Amino acid sequence: MPETIHDELDRRLFHLKTLYHVSHELLGIVEVEAILKNFLMMTTGNFGVIEGLILTQDVPSEEITHFVSVGFGNNERTELEEHGNRLLLDLKKDGAAVNGHMIEDTGILPPSIVCALPFSVDEACLGLLGLGSKIVDETYSDDDKDLLETLVNNLVVFLKNARATEALKEAYEKMSSLNKAKDKVINHLSHELKTPVASVMGCLSILKKKLSPVPEENWQRTMARAQRNAERLLDIQYEVDDIMEDKEYRSHNILSLLLDQCTDQLELLVAEQVGDGPVVARIRERIEEIYGKKESVPESIFLDQFVREKIEEIRPLFSHRQVDVITDTELTQPVCMPLDALEKVGKGLIRNGIENTPDNGKIEIAVKNNGQGVELVIHDTGVGIVPEHQRRIFEGFFPTQETTAYASRKPFVFNAGGKGADLLRMKIFSERFNFKLNMTSSRCRHLPLASDVCPGSISRCDFCAKVEDCYNSGGTIFTAIFPVEPQPGSPAT
Repeated sequence: MPETIHDELDRRLFHLKTLYHVSHELLGIVEVEAILKNFLMMTTGNFGVIEGLILTQDVPSEEITHFVSVGFGNNERTELEEHGNRLLLDLKKDGAAVNGHMIEDTGILPPSIVCALPFSVDEACLGLLGLGSKIVDETYSDDDKDLLETLVNNLVVFLKNARATEALKEAYEKMSSLNKAKDKVINHLSHELKTPVASVMGCLSILKKKLSPVPEENWQRTMARAQRNAERLLDIQYEVDDIMEDKEYRSHNILSLLLDQCTDQLELLVAEQVGDGPVVARIRERIEEIYGKKESVPESIFLDQFVREKIEEIRPLFSHRQVDVITDTELTQPVCMPLDALEKVGKGLIRNGIENTPDNGKIEIAVKNNGQGVELVIHDTGVGIVPEHQRRIFEGFFPTQETTAYASRKPFVFNAGGKGADLLRMKIFSERFNFKLNMTSSRCRHLPLASDVCPGSISRCDFCAKVEDCYNSGGTIFTAIFPVEPQPGSPAT
């Protein structure tokens, strides 16, 4: 009895050591091929086997995806792959369970392989472990078979993790490739859009001058509509410029080169047509204005004063709206940012708040010192954003309503909509110029669905007896925290 107990303890100790060493050897490996090689080397070594193979099969295509072997020559690889693949196909065809149980006398594999263990990694991947005879000329005992099956079960876990890693890597590479292609297409379309938009704007300006003798009531509304839509195209262009960041256009270089080479001829032609004058210089200035690269130079800006000025600057643009814009600013330290970018962020957030707030509502704008910098808060009392849209609000070209609504509405009107690029541009600015941009929103409890429409005025809302009922039912808060400009002698942050 003591000897039997000792043998049993030895057997269990051998099993535990083998499981530990094989599992330890596979830890940290994420490539399927490397996992299979290490597993096969460790397994044949622990069992004293000279010949062995392991392969995986792609179920949909029924093709071998990985194959490793020990003890076989390269000239035997093709035959081993074919036989192993056929064994898996026969098992699947016969409806046999591919679950890691040992098969002896397969009749398909070469005689040198005395046992085989088919296994399933997932629905799309099967595998097969084949082992030759032991060096000590012993058969595989029941204990050996149990241990091999346990080892294969562990192998399946590592293979699942590796396949998941490969799938993530493949998805990431595909997404990166698509993202590069998207950027290339957007950049190309942006360049293609710039010239015709500039030409349309110029033609409209000329046409307006030529129509001056005609009574304005005959053409003014049509001209205003054309200019408004041309300006929308121009706004799209500016937003794409800011998103793509690289604003140096090939057209700029080409036109500048042509202008340099043709200056004398242009001056002569212009002199013949309209007389002498600095027309060529004006042409060059126009080319620089349209196509030239604009540098964003950081400036020292007091945000409290800046916000008050911008509100007064755009107030005439929403004078037709019955909204109350309440400001609460305190003296703040200067922030360091390009003025152009700060204007786009500030005006964009204010406009967003006004367009999403119904008449009789209010927008609260606050500027205050924050422990992390200077904080700008825009709090509107609109309908808010549904939770599923909040997660994607900064992704870009993702409007929270049907974008067709934007085409028929002027800026600053309620529910004017948008192209979905403005908030993406702000988010890119936040990453580029190192400020934080966040949003929280509460959807109006009376309009829980994205398709639910607010009447646009609190006085016309069936759910609101007074304006406070609307204020308390929903709204959105955008918060931007800008780092303060380092003071002389203070450490840079």
